[in-house]
Amino acid sequence: MLIWIVFVLALLQGILEWLPVSSQGQTVTFLTGLIGLTPDQALDIALWLHLGTSLAVIIKYRREIYQYLNPKIKEEDVIQWRWFILLSTVGTIITGIPCFLLVYRLGEDPSIGEYFMLIIGVALLVTAALLFYARKQDRSGLEIKEISKRKMTMSGLLQGFSIIPGISRSGITMSGLLFMSVTKEDSMKGSFIMSVPAVIGGFVLDIILILARGGNIFPILWWQLLLAVLVTAVIGYFAMELFILVAKRYNFALVCLILGILTIILFALKWL
Repeated sequence: MLIWIVFVLALLQGILEWLPVSSQGQTVTFLTGLIGLTPDQALDIALWLHLGTSLAVIIKYRREIYQYLNPKIKEEDVIQWRWFILLSTVGTIITGIPCFLLVYRLGEDPSIGEYFMLIIGVALLVTAALLFYARKQDRSGLEIKEISKRKMTMSGLLQGFSIIPGISRSGITMSGLLFMSVTKEDSMKGSFIMSVPAVIGGFVLDIILILARGGNIFPILWWQLLLAVLVTAVIGYFAMELFILVAKRYNFALVCLILGILTIILFALKWL
């Protein structure tokens, strides 16, 4: 793969991961529609890139994550966050594994793979609808530590559906937490932190499936993947900081709607 494509992929993932517009959907669209890769190859690369943004989250919230992982810390706030991470991960597994296996199977089917751009476009429109609705909700005041364990699990159930390209992980999880009356600040923090175990779990599952079918775990040259992950981590870190600062000023639902319509148009032009 040409090196400029690697940098474009890192740029897309590093910036779009924090925006409710599905970084995976845009990466898959770029690789399948413009570069000509198969959907399963594109999904494999997208999962590698997610490691970069997960690394950015770990660096930003390193102090909090250290507290959550340190069993010696017994503070009530920390314990509640541990429950949130655990239960949201359990919820993600419940919905995420079936969605992952479905997408994995569709990616291997050439006849279905041709419709991936359409699936992504429709999924982006669904995400836009969720964001428009969440924006109208006049609910605020709760922190993550104050919501029930049932709602913590529900946030994970929502995250599992983001395996489907086009369903924005940050969009669906932040919208879900906003519906649960969580403040925007804690919704963003919760969405970022709950992504780490989900991304690592999805990556491990993908590697297992690739090895089971005798494939190559490196969809492109290993050093290109490593470079892409590192560049994604750097871009992702600064993009996350910027997103937190401007999140209240922009209507990301409109961006998501426009991208969804453009993706469907590209799909139609491809067939025409």
